[in-house]
Amino acid sequence: MNISSATETHGEDSTRLNANGADASSDPADQLFYLTGTNTILMVPREAMPDFNTEMSTLEALVEAQQSATAELKQWQDRYIAYVQSNYFKPNERSNIEDAGGVGNKEAVGMQVLQAKVKLNQANRRLNEVIDSLSSLDSKTNNIVELIALQRRGAKSSSAGFRMGYVRSEKISSEWNRYSLSPSGHEDIVDSAGQVDWVTLRDQIQSLSNKLDGKEPWIDEWLALEDQEKELYQWSQATNVNLQVGSENGTNGEHDLGSIKVELTNEAQLMRWAYGAGGISVTSAPYEQSGTIKSSGHAELMLAQAKSELHCYEPPGGYMMAFQLPMRESASSDGDTSDKSNASKSTQLIDLGMIRSHLIVIAEGGVGASIAAELNIEADLSQANGRTVGTRGTLDTQALPGMQRLDMSTSEEEDDAGNQVRAFVGAEMSCTVSGQVEWKNPEVNEFRPFAKLAPALTAQVGGGFEGGLEISYTAGKFKFMAKAGFCWGVGAKGKVAGEIDKGLLLEFIKWVAYQLRHVNYQRLGFISDGAFQTISNIIYTVILTGEKIEDLLADTAAAVAIQAGKKYQEIKDGIDNGLERGNLTARINNDPDILKYATPEAKGAILYLLSDSNVMDYGDPRNYTSDLDLIRLGELPNRKRAIIKVFEWVQSKAEFDCVMQRVKAHIIVEEILTIQEKKSRKAEGEARIYGFLNRGESDRNTWHESYLTTSDYDNDLRRIYRDLPSTAPKGDRLVKNNVQEYFSQLRQGVAPDFYKPCNNNTEINCLPSNSEIASIA
Repeated sequence: MNISSATETHGEDSTRLNANGADASSDPADQLFYLTGTNTILMVPREAMPDFNTEMSTLEALVEAQQSATAELKQWQDRYIAYVQSNYFKPNERSNIEDAGGVGNKEAVGMQVLQAKVKLNQANRRLNEVIDSLSSLDSKTNNIVELIALQRRGAKSSSAGFRMGYVRSEKISSEWNRYSLSPSGHEDIVDSAGQVDWVTLRDQIQSLSNKLDGKEPWIDEWLALEDQEKELYQWSQATNVNLQVGSENGTNGEHDLGSIKVELTNEAQLMRWAYGAGGISVTSAPYEQSGTIKSSGHAELMLAQAKSELHCYEPPGGYMMAFQLPMRESASSDGDTSDKSNASKSTQLIDLGMIRSHLIVIAEGGVGASIAAELNIEADLSQANGRTVGTRGTLDTQALPGMQRLDMSTSEEEDDAGNQVRAFVGAEMSCTVSGQVEWKNPEVNEFRPFAKLAPALTAQVGGGFEGGLEISYTAGKFKFMAKAGFCWGVGAKGKVAGEIDKGLLLEFIKWVAYQLRHVNYQRLGFISDGAFQTISNIIYTVILTGEKIEDLLADTAAAVAIQAGKKYQEIKDGIDNGLERGNLTARINNDPDILKYATPEAKGAILYLLSDSNVMDYGDPRNYTSDLDLIRLGELPNRKRAIIKVFEWVQSKAEFDCVMQRVKAHIIVEEILTIQEKKSRKAEGEARIYGFLNRGESDRNTWHESYLTTSDYDNDLRRIYRDLPSTAPKGDRLVKNNVQEYFSQLRQGVAPDFYKPCNNNTEINCLPSNSEIASIA
């Protein structure tokens, strides 16, 4: 960006506004500017123009430098994540790296990420030096002033037809000439439709010419130009066109007349400057700027309204959510955190998977400017619509995407004095926050939403919450309260709340299933007993009936349990119920994937039902498969196969034991049991299941028994238990324990992708259509 200089034209001094080599003025005259906020024309003396040019160029360059550094960081972050996720030497993965910017190696790209953070910190520090010099927005002592450079005598204009610049008001001398176009300022040039009224503005300048009566010939010269040649006309048209961006992209649907309007206040001017609307360059179109506001997402800019809609993925690449749980002493011990026998037991921090949030921040005015001016954002969700502002701080120059690890079992840490919330004093325009919490789903190796933010819920129940994460079930919805790190990652302050409605229920159930697997089927301390019982009852009912999963939400956990109990009773009682149990048997044998996300509680209840029988079951042909079943020893073989298929989804000896402890007619998440009580219940479950599987059978290990003469399901189940590991594999997709993929998972222990960051885009919280059926298969 070049600074203006003095030259000689026709033997006289001439002031030129140089930006990228283009002339702004070529006459030996003072420079004229239109001040948008006050509807005033300012005349800057030619001797003051070099410093004035420097001010405009400096303010524009500071914003450009920050946005350029932000874009560079985003580029390197995306490239680094691509390298972490893919292998260049695998042809099917190479395109991911090439799409992110080419070849190289992960270590070199990682260094570029860290260097880009240093560069952005430096750019932000220089920008903040200027911001710190500003006064409050309701003071005229020193704020940002937006102005349009007026062209003189046919000098070159920009490709946009006008140039917009910014200066601090303290740089405008009180001795310079000002020409007010109306006593009411900018308000009367905005019409009832919210647009700039060009005819009114032109007439005001005509009136000024009449008042001056030829004392300022530049006015008459300017008025003599065709409208298309007037930069203020081009500015008014570009402003009104940009308003349509808000009308088309706005999140509120239909808009009333005048609800979208041009904003020319001090706050609006500040925000446009902070978002890069400065157009001193002749090649720049101010309203068409698309600067990168955050390195974790993108922004839709509606600069005429001084509004932006930011889509941010925080933190970039995600963070590893972890939770403190007691050390498990054996497969039979479930590590319950409140078990008295475990009170003094040492704990371990268990990684549960990658989490991030997809935030939509609709920002206006000075609050929007603070978001653009700071490297971090921090939301206050204690109000119904949520509020957020920029947070003063720096980027961690030692952390790469995906390296954050956050312990969600602890309460919020004390505030860090180094991170200070920045809200420009006097800011009145608003900012709202919405979005969703997403997890990295191992089945697709991408982030998927499983909960949405609910600021109103934070305001209602957040006051007494002191923990790290808590999930409950009330009023027909699963809800969560958490410290802010649950959405923003390490270093965030405050609290957040959200809910899981019908559209997110299936993904939420998947998330819970994988959390259980990752903790090797210990009690999930962040899910309340009522919520977990509801999850289990929903899964149980879907397996029994094949109903839509989203149709099973009721007002309370007790109501969901009653629904499940009724389904059980319908199947258990009478002649028809014997046939219903045959339906369940056939459903499991034909589609065992319906058991994939079943909790140990749901598996135990299904096993109880399958291991029950009456006389009708023996006459139901769905309990027999082939002629072989009719001639060899063993009762109800299809039912026994269904039981084995339930256990084929068990992932470890620890889960096997949990399931056996929960072979009950109804799902009840009870208070913590003693070790002795757990052993007793496990023995009861084993006696029921092994006893049923052994009905009418002989052991095949005797010399006269073989596959052709008898089934041997009880020993088949013992072999499943024998081959299971003590600890479930981690980080990969759920598969049955008898497939090759499962054994591959056991060999690697933790999937390589488990700790890898990800940066896929997601849709924001769309509910399924009425015709769309959610299945847990």
